[in-house]
Amino acid sequence: MQEIENTTFVIIGMDTAEDARIVKDRLYHMGGLGGVATEIIPGGQSRIHIKHKAEITLDRALIEEVLRVAGDYRLA
Repeated sequence: MQEIENTTFVIIGMDTAEDARIVKDRLYHMGGLGGVATEIIPGGQSRIHIKHKAEITLDRALIEEVLRVAGDYRLA
């Protein structure tokens, strides 16, 4: 059985449900991810939670590029 990990990033610019939908859609289509969940914190630090196989190392630079192309989003 493969081990699944959850990696969390703080994301800047994701303030609404529409932002969360865009971010989830773009990240999910990167491939290699088991799932993407969002957590909007009004007036605080919103987060993205990415589930992936333990042997996969997430590429922060690729995630940042995907977010940049998707809109005015960036990792903290």
